[in-house]
Amino acid sequence: MRRITLSTLAVVIALTAQSAHAQELQLGARGGVNLASSDFDSDLFTSSVGTLTAYHFGILLSVDISRFFGMQTEVWYSRKGFAEGNGDVSLKVNYIEMPLLAVIKIPTRFSPHLYVGPVVALESGCKVTTLNEGEIDCEDTEEGPRPKGSDSGILFGGGVTVPFGFGSILLDAFYNLGFTNISETSDTVESVKTRTLYLSAGFIIPFGTPGR
Repeated sequence: MRRITLSTLAVVIALTAQSAHAQELQLGARGGVNLASSDFDSDLFTSSVGTLTAYHFGILLSVDISRFFGMQTEVWYSRKGFAEGNGDVSLKVNYIEMPLLAVIKIPTRFSPHLYVGPVVALESGCKVTTLNEGEIDCEDTEEGPRPKGSDSGILFGGGVTVPFGFGSILLDAFYNLGFTNISETSDTVESVKTRTLYLSAGFIIPFGTPGR
């Protein structure tokens, strides 16, 4: 899965760079708050569990294909999972997330826009908390889920672009609907699928010139 993910990312970057020869590029950074939950099926819980408040931050590259449409690739460091009760039971998984987004824009001064596209993620660390074990590394747990090392889903959302100085401010909200059962087989956990709301702000700087 990791090889497929990295190969896909390489193809995306190459195609984006090729398109950039004739289009305006925008480079930027973003960060914000994650409200993370999961569809969780185990001996203890079924359906949605509680929300984990976490974070994301990363970089983005945007290509304007036309006044109304663009493509955007991003790389985030992000935490997902869930927390139940007062955090006595929780899953905290850190990911490198890589969305590829189509962007639909309305070209006004405060430009509203919509996003949709796939997202893949590679795990970079994991903590699980259970009533009996407390907080430990996921690989050491006997009761909680052990993530498989990757996740995938669809990301959609929207926001506005506000001109500011030599660049623009992004104010966005995204929802990530995870498709992958991230849990390894265990005696108590059958399925964990991530559900994450991102409240995000960023800053982008244009460079290059539109194609003639």
